[in-house]
Amino acid sequence: MTRPRAEGANLVSDEPCTPITERLLELAVEHRPEVSVVRAAGEIDLCTAPRLAETLAGQPGPVVLDLSRVGFLSAAGVQVVLDVCARGCQLCLVAPRGTQVCRVLDLTGVTAVVSRFEELGDALGA
Repeated sequence: MTRPRAEGANLVSDEPCTPITERLLELAVEHRPEVSVVRAAGEIDLCTAPRLAETLAGQPGPVVLDLSRVGFLSAAGVQVVLDVCARGCQLCLVAPRGTQVCRVLDLTGVTAVVSRFEELGDALGA
């Protein structure tokens, strides 16, 4: 099946996503009184980024995106983060220093426009 284009997402593969690629990214959402916490685990790439975009778009209010269990973040994932911010969503990221994800966020300039925290507790306390 071909993944539908998420509203606002402009980096979507027309290639079919298989059950194997569907398992590459696990997403869990926790709704707290002041914020929604979206925990991601796995890989965020061209095929999985639309799922992330859909999940983030469906959250009310501020969102903490926990990327501490993400091992790979491609340009498609970076674009999702930037698109969410461009739509006016209050977003902050959890990405520990020294990880591939943190390096990509720093190199692409995302951390200049989106707050990044080392741990989930730090992001929730901000």
